[in-house]
Amino acid sequence: WFWFVGFTKFDESSFLGCVSLRVPSTPIPTMKHAWTITLLLSIHTSHSFTTSHRRPTPSYHSTSHHAIMTTPEPTTTTPTGPPAIIIDSLSCSHDGGATYQLNSASYILPRYSRIGLVGRNGCGKSTFFKILMNECGLLPSGAMDGVKYSGGVEMGKGTRVAFVEQEPPSPIGVSVSDALLGMLEGATAGPTTNAYEAVRAYLSVTSAPTLDDTQFSKASADMDAFNGWEIFTTQDEISTKLRISHLTTKPLSDLSGGERKRVALAAALIQSPDVLLLDEPTNHLDLAAIRWLSDLLRSRTKLTTLVVTHDRAFLEDVCTGILELDRGSFYNYDSTGGKGGYTGYLQQKEDRLLLEDQSLRSGKKKLGRELEWMRRQPQARASKSKARIEAFYKLEKMVKPRVVDPSLEIEGGQRRIGKSILKLNNVSLKYNDDKIILDDFSYNFNGGDKIGVVGANGVGKSTFLSILTGNQPIDNGSVETGETVVFGKYDQMGITVASESDPKTSA
Repeated sequence: WFWFVGFTKFDESSFLGCVSLRVPSTPIPTMKHAWTITLLLSIHTSHSFTTSHRRPTPSYHSTSHHAIMTTPEPTTTTPTGPPAIIIDSLSCSHDGGATYQLNSASYILPRYSRIGLVGRNGCGKSTFFKILMNECGLLPSGAMDGVKYSGGVEMGKGTRVAFVEQEPPSPIGVSVSDALLGMLEGATAGPTTNAYEAVRAYLSVTSAPTLDDTQFSKASADMDAFNGWEIFTTQDEISTKLRISHLTTKPLSDLSGGERKRVALAAALIQSPDVLLLDEPTNHLDLAAIRWLSDLLRSRTKLTTLVVTHDRAFLEDVCTGILELDRGSFYNYDSTGGKGGYTGYLQQKEDRLLLEDQSLRSGKKKLGRELEWMRRQPQARASKSKARIEAFYKLEKMVKPRVVDPSLEIEGGQRRIGKSILKLNNVSLKYNDDKIILDDFSYNFNGGDKIGVVGANGVGKSTFLSILTGNQPIDNGSVETGETVVFGKYDQMGITVASESDPKTSA
């Protein structure tokens, strides 16, 4: 008998293999008896970095130490290599512990995965992203003032992380070209220190009305020294694909919401990050840009993506798994059968809640028995059953019912609306004598109409809505509104409130 034993450790998982090979000492009539091979495998893992073809039951996993249900995580084929980011026991509460946005929540973001982060509004997704950004060094000093949290975030040395905000900033005096290079402040005097500064200087020299040979030679030398040509080529390619190359000379503050979002996406991709964090990436994007972004994320096989979005089609099309943040805990819904997405998440969540309800009912029955024991034996409580008492209080916390999402019901009285709703007569509007928003446009809106307004970013969709509500003056024509018509407008920028420091503050 010959024994071969191997042991290898892969980060958070371990593999033990044992092979026995029997070689016969005497001739055997048939080859099938010539040898016997026995393969004994023992696989132990505490996370989802293992390969298995066993059907998971159930196919979700709570990653909080305080979760009611603790069930196996789905065992699916995942990329090899170390994890991209490790979230270790994060806790955060904005009200001193009455409600937890994160409650000892842990999660391992698999490398090369595309994970969609979902959860109820206000559950803590933005808080979690803010903590991630702070730990990755992406927030300015003082940005986390007033936000206290515990736990840790770990990532590999040299891991590049990029973040695209839901509402990208648009500082005054910054050009689109500078924003694409991640420079949201004006140029400073001094020598070039990195590739992005080299590209900025080169673009400034080559776009000048008159080419200065001395400056051009220096800029070209800096491009060679800092390998700026790769960034220059990447910037040009991504700007073209996102249809913003014609905007590079414009101020960032003059762009529409969709154009600013495309610039922010391009700036993040130009950095060639290892991990890309996206907060509502499809907001403000037109259909063509959403399709391009979906194709890009799927094609970048070496890019790890964590995205917060309410766009179900985007989740279904792009994500390989869903991570839910619920009551301070993470629930991981990996892809099953090689396919992830929102549809699979809904089914798996329904299974999880069903098991959770069963556990709650069982826990309540046990709590009733323990409560009777607590009331019946006061002396035993003080001397002999300390462990049972502690278990009682722990069980009491565990069987608290979960928060159920309230249903939204709007009841209102019937208001008479006349035949005249809204009518546009030969309306024209032009910006800066070159950008036409409407050109002799007429339309008659009817009662009960449900109309979708579509078009490329920057063509004037938001301006058109402002014309309808009377908030945007027009050059020619007229807008007739019925006497009984009342407008309700849900603006993409939120509610604008005035403050002493900033008269235009979006909340």
